[in-house]
Amino acid sequence: MNRSIPATLAALALTGALAFAGTAQAHQTASSNGAVVTIHVLPDDEPVARRPATVKVVAVKVPRTARFSFSSARIRVTDSSGRTVASKARSRSARLTFPRAGAYQITVSGRYTRAGKRRSFSARFAIRAS
Repeated sequence: MNRSIPATLAALALTGALAFAGTAQAHQTASSNGAVVTIHVLPDDEPVARRPATVKVVAVKVPRTARFSFSSARIRVTDSSGRTVASKARSRSARLTFPRAGAYQITVSGRYTRAGKRRSFSARFAIRAS
């Protein structure tokens, strides 16, 4: 009977892990000039045209000896023709509505300081609104 307890616990742990696997959020990551930017688009990285969506900057990683502040960050969303759909400065997120179904580009740009020098980055992400 004691031998079945570890097997039962392992089965329960696996079941719990599989139950949460379906709820994991997708993220996109891109790098630019030493900065690595990770974003998430709500809902579920599959925005629907003419419905509210949110672009969240999950993380900006810069080299270890560098300093970064979101006060220098900008989120810009453009459609396939290059027209700006949304632009928000000094923010971790931007709430917007994609005007129609199609391809869009999300650009997260900013500056960080390393060894007294300012460096700019501009990470680009592709997304499709349905």
